[in-house]
Parts: sequence; structure tokens; C-alpha cells
Amino acid sequence: MKVPYIPNELLHIILEYDGRIRFRNGKYVDIIAKNDKRYNVIEPCITKKMEILKTITISNDGSFYFQFGFDTINGMGLCYDLGFNERDVFEICYYDTRNACNWELIRTYL
Repeated sequence: MKVPYIPNELLHIILEYDGRIRFRNGKYVDIIAKNDKRYNVIEPCITKKMEILKTITISNDGSFYFQFGFDTINGMGLCYDLGFNERDVFEICYYDTRNACNWELIRTYL
């Protein structure tokens, strides 16, 4: 039995009908539905990444800076800096501002 030809556009529509399969970057991929309990596992990670992406500062010469606080401890976090404080230097800085009189900074330069 010969299988009839189905146009790609129609195949995409059929597979995307129930929302569990999408055609992305030349491949069919499974999608987790928003009402699926597994989505609740990855939602905090996605939210945190979106929060970090909103704070990124990028200049025309390719230097960048961003920082984020730890979720479980207020006043602590990490900063990433390439070229903002010193040209062509990559800096990772741990900060702890919980003690208002004595801030702690630990810097690593690459």
C-alpha cells in the first residue's frame, strides 16, 4: 500500500491540533501543556531566568553586566561583569549585604 503525499503545512496543522506537538527549528517537539503538573516544576526556573534577562545591560562594544539575588536568602547574590568595570576583564562577584555595616564582596577575575 502506497502512503499518499501530505503537504508539510497540513501535517504541521494536524500535529499541532491538540497542542502537544510543535514544529520548531526543523523538528517536531513535544510541548508540556500549561495545565500539566510537570509545568509547575519548571515554571520557577523559567521565571528566574526571565527575571535575570530583564536586568542585563549590554553595550555596543560587547561588554555586559547583570546580577541576581538568591531566592532563599535576601541580600545575597552574584554579579557578572565583562568590560564594565575594567576593559576585557571578566568578573564574577559574590555579594552579601545582610549586615548593613559590613558588606561582604568576593570577586573572581578571569
